[in-house]
Amino acid sequence: MQEELKILWEAYKQAVRSGGNPQALYREMVWPHLLARWREAPQVYPEPEAFAVSVHTLGTSPEATILAILGAGAEQAYVLHTRESAQYLDRLRVETGRPIQAIEVGKSDVTAIYREVKRLLDRHGDVPLALDLTSGTKAMSAGLAAAGFFFRRFYPKVRVVYVDNEDYDPELRRPRAGTERLIILKDPHEALGEVDALFAKEFYQKGEFTRAAAYFGGMVGRTGNQGWSLYQALTEMYAAWHALDFAEAHRKGKGLLSRLSENAWLDHPLNKNRASLRSQVDLLEVVSHFLKTQDLGRSEGVYGLARSLRLLSEREERPVLAALYAYRALELLLQERLLARYGRRAEEPGLTPEEGARLRKVLSEITRKPEEEVELPQKLGLLSLLALLRALEDPLLSRKPLSELQGLAGVLQARNSALLIHGLDVPKEGQIKALKGLVQELLQDLETRLRREGSGLLGVSLEPVPLGF
Repeated sequence: MQEELKILWEAYKQAVRSGGNPQALYREMVWPHLLARWREAPQVYPEPEAFAVSVHTLGTSPEATILAILGAGAEQAYVLHTRESAQYLDRLRVETGRPIQAIEVGKSDVTAIYREVKRLLDRHGDVPLALDLTSGTKAMSAGLAAAGFFFRRFYPKVRVVYVDNEDYDPELRRPRAGTERLIILKDPHEALGEVDALFAKEFYQKGEFTRAAAYFGGMVGRTGNQGWSLYQALTEMYAAWHALDFAEAHRKGKGLLSRLSENAWLDHPLNKNRASLRSQVDLLEVVSHFLKTQDLGRSEGVYGLARSLRLLSEREERPVLAALYAYRALELLLQERLLARYGRRAEEPGLTPEEGARLRKVLSEITRKPEEEVELPQKLGLLSLLALLRALEDPLLSRKPLSELQGLAGVLQARNSALLIHGLDVPKEGQIKALKGLVQELLQDLETRLRREGSGLLGVSLEPVPLGF
């Protein structure tokens, strides 16, 4: 049939040269044969797909829309048309043999295109659906393309298609019959794997590291560029860090630094911030060792963990979780302080009778209870830790006004009644703010001690390093 179309095309051209009407001659001499060919074997690139539904824009050249309907092969076809192009709807029904469902839109109403596409996807989004942008006004085609490529993120069975041609006859100003084909267009994510880097970067900057890592990992497969795997390792490190899996975060960070030292990656953008990354990995290592040994004498480990908990508390929008992070940071800092300054452990404080009496007196003052009603716990909780440090004349806590500690008492006692611990209470914003304030003071004091000891972990930024693109 291809050879027959070539012969018909030359005859058609001669007839036009002889003064015939190009449109009428095309309908009479060429179109019936081209239509028969597409009814029998539509030309689809890269290969035919079994679409269940197709959506088309219709302009004043209905032939392209007819070929698109036949090429998509869907049983259900929707046509977005204008008032002017409505006259071609019956022809579409006759020549495609399909029951066309017509939807009228304004020729420049892109919003209507978006709305109708969304409505159709709500109805048919779970089946293969073709969006054909061949015909119609420029606004209609652009609107359909934009909608298609956008909604593919949420409806992966949507494909954008277009009737193109391999040869154009400039004399007749028409595609040469027989060279038409329905192109199934790639979206930007398929054609350019780097486009997904923009989504990955967006999630990275929001602190959604697991989602960023998924995008970077997918880009490795789509582009073959192993450079993206370094970004994947980076985001997986931060994801583990924010999940408080310090051993895994350290493993990821250490592996990343090793790869960045390879000759192939010396020019990788992440090497521009290697020093910051190195210091973060060192911090993760110290915290990981502290958690493994559970030795509160490793003050640097307590410092790194408490800073991480404080950061998570600051970033957390849910009050219950923000409070839990702050409570745990405070408890660690108080326990470390008790051991470092006084050689005591919260689980076995080993109080002398005199110390017990002083602790009872301080607890009485803070809680505003008579001393005889104050019970000394076997293991020190948050409030008891704070009270004991004050009773031992801790230089920071002993200077605090009693009224401030009395205000904190309610906050500390509320820990056990918090919703995710033993009770049903949701911490208030003011309570969380008070907790964070005390955590910050204790952290600053610990930093001063570590600075005197020559620690190299002070000032390590907990912020994700820049991606470099």
